[in-house]
Amino acid sequence: MKIPELNGKDLLYSDIELRIDSIKNKKRLYTVLHRTSKVFTFIAGASITILTGWKIKGGGQPGNDNIILIISAIIALLAAIEGLFNFRDKGKNYDALLFDLRRLRDRICYDFMKSPGIYEQNKDLHFDEYQKILQAQKLIIENNDGGEE
Repeated sequence: MKIPELNGKDLLYSDIELRIDSIKNKKRLYTVLHRTSKVFTFIAGASITILTGWKIKGGGQPGNDNIILIISAIIALLAAIEGLFNFRDKGKNYDALLFDLRRLRDRICYDFMKSPGIYEQNKDLHFDEYQKILQAQKLIIENNDGGEE
């Protein structure tokens, strides 16, 4: 639920909208990185099998050994990058943050639709909730990235 009247005038609402868009973009990036790394790992693993079979059938041509070693190194590198950065887990963490921010935005829109006066009364409560969400986001990111507690 979005209210265009609040987007340019209310700083809290505008900040929530910007943060939702930013988190959606980060989540999308991590999802693409996760899927891309899985596809490259699959292709590289399959090519190792093909090249190994080709070497056996081709009589052991000397150039194939280097290709197999390079592809094996690439597979190990891709697996290490995926294990190090946990793209899928980061994407799931951003899903949780999006849920909380969207829920807060919907509450703000609901209050504003009921009456702009009710929205103004609850504005401090909404801001406090927003601060709690940001604090939770900070904790999730720090714990996921191996930061200090």
